[in-house]
Amino acid sequence: MKKLAFICAFLAALTCISCNTGSEDGLAKPTIDIFAEAVQAPAEGTVYVRNFTAESNVSAASSQSWCRCTVIHNIKVSSEGSLKITIGENDSPDSRTARVTLSADGCEDVVIEVHQAGQDFGSLCEMSGLALKKSDNPGLKEDISFIYDPQTGIFKAKYLKWIDGDSPEMLKPSFKIKGAGAFVRDEKITSGMTAISFAEDFIITVKATDGSSRDYKVVFNCPQINTELAVLHMKPDRLINSKDSYVDTYIELYDKSKGSTGEGWWDSAEKGKIEMRGRGNSTWGLPKKPFRMKFTEKFSPIGLNHAKEKSWVLLAQDMDKSLIRTHIAWEYSRILFNPDENYHHEKCLNFTPCSKYVNVYLTGKYYYSDSGQTKTLDGEYIGVYQMSDQMERASGRIAVEKLEEADGNDPEKITGGYILETDIHEGNHYTAQKRVKLTYKYPKDDDYAPAQYTYITDYINEAERVLYSSSYTDPQNGWRKYFDEKSLADFIIIKELVGDMDGYTSTYMYKRRDYDKIFFGPIWDCDKGWDNEVRTPHGNPLTQLMIHAGFWMPGVSNNDWFHRLWSDEELRKYVGRRWAEKKGELKAITEKVLSEVPASMSKALDANFTVWPFYYQHSSEAKMPAQTYEAEIERIRTLTSDREALLDRLFQ
Repeated sequence: MKKLAFICAFLAALTCISCNTGSEDGLAKPTIDIFAEAVQAPAEGTVYVRNFTAESNVSAASSQSWCRCTVIHNIKVSSEGSLKITIGENDSPDSRTARVTLSADGCEDVVIEVHQAGQDFGSLCEMSGLALKKSDNPGLKEDISFIYDPQTGIFKAKYLKWIDGDSPEMLKPSFKIKGAGAFVRDEKITSGMTAISFAEDFIITVKATDGSSRDYKVVFNCPQINTELAVLHMKPDRLINSKDSYVDTYIELYDKSKGSTGEGWWDSAEKGKIEMRGRGNSTWGLPKKPFRMKFTEKFSPIGLNHAKEKSWVLLAQDMDKSLIRTHIAWEYSRILFNPDENYHHEKCLNFTPCSKYVNVYLTGKYYYSDSGQTKTLDGEYIGVYQMSDQMERASGRIAVEKLEEADGNDPEKITGGYILETDIHEGNHYTAQKRVKLTYKYPKDDDYAPAQYTYITDYINEAERVLYSSSYTDPQNGWRKYFDEKSLADFIIIKELVGDMDGYTSTYMYKRRDYDKIFFGPIWDCDKGWDNEVRTPHGNPLTQLMIHAGFWMPGVSNNDWFHRLWSDEELRKYVGRRWAEKKGELKAITEKVLSEVPASMSKALDANFTVWPFYYQHSSEAKMPAQTYEAEIERIRTLTSDREALLDRLFQ
């Protein structure tokens, strides 16, 4: 304040320089009388005040935002006024110049140059105030401020809204530095002006004038642009509120993760809308909802190139807070149902559903089961989903022989193919003796001949009759005449290692043409495995086999096929030999998935549990998880080890 008062007093005492240049008629021209010598400002910034006189109202403008000017002058009160020049701190070592222009009616403009010295930072190399401003990045819906952790030297931020634009990862950060400059990969960057890829973590290096430097790591969690997972943005025409009715949906599906080939991308702007609807039984009523996708052509989405079909599914895995239980089970299936081993019968399909994790965004209406509210989302992130096959008859899927209504009771076709599921929820076919509830998945109920359903019903009932006969263990004429033992054994091994009681409830089976045996599989729906089920009619899942629960259809069937099958000592021995042969591979793949998969999508997991709280369970069937995600993964690791030891004792 003393410095400012001194400057003001000093300037007031100076003789003003007149800007009067006269006029052609010899009359005096109005002037702005002010001391117009250039201003020399220090790097730390300061305030200058200059008095002036003028016979018209004076205004002032600066050519640079860092140099602000204010005029106090009202000709009705007095011809005297003042100009205040406020100069901000120069965070750069480079000097800079601004021009302050005073104007008044009838007067020539007066220009005062302002020169400011650069900082002499010496060894200073500091950065602060890292942000992404909407004004600099039009695709953003709001400003984003990064939080700095001085212990790690990391700036972090999270953004869970869709970014519009052709290259959403290219963003212009704003920041303040004290040093000679900021650099990314040896390229100098300017605050608010230089676009940088935020797709992966990167380093901003701030250099000092003496050559020293300091690194700042930038971590931006934005699922849309991070390179961990594929991305799906869905824009349904209306609320998807049914498992029966499809909704036209505009989608953007792409993959910019490492190793992506660019195949399997879909942009509705070029290829048109797809159809989407809900799916699942108990999972459809959860807050994070699963969906079914139906493309307009046979298509293989990114990373799922084993089949080209119209229908695919998005599994939410809301009951399974690890998000990877079913993924691990499918890895087990790839080991046991490996076609390259030529272990199974040539008619066995050896099909395992594919698994691709994707980050999903939604623009449109969404119904939240936990709150009962329907909200309109504007490009909101709705979590990590698992994209997989629709369980259907198709090439590369459950590829049983084609059988349609037009085939009628043709004896050359009627023996196959059939796909069946034990289904406590929607089954409408019952076996004659044990009343096992089944759904006939193929032939479809809108394209079949009654004779075909009669055939498979009679076949199942005869197989069941033999299974419960006194000679059911006979190698030739007992249950093995109707059920394939190898696929049954591998199915049991997977379900028991997973510890999945619910998996027996929903058991897929199929019958091929001209081969009179039922195959078990494919493996599906293992989110209740690893002690994630509150219903335990079989007893303690840590000390008993899940097979004792069987199909678990209270009021429909009690002691069922699996109870009877497991009473065959030779089957138990067979399962034990197969388990001993394969348990090393199964154990190794468990550790590989638990170690690698969560690490490969760590940002996506963090984003997912920002939207859907981790330590929360809406389902009344599934258990609460461990306190943290890391603890849940460790719990799965421990449970797998415990189940291995249990199977060593009981598979014999």
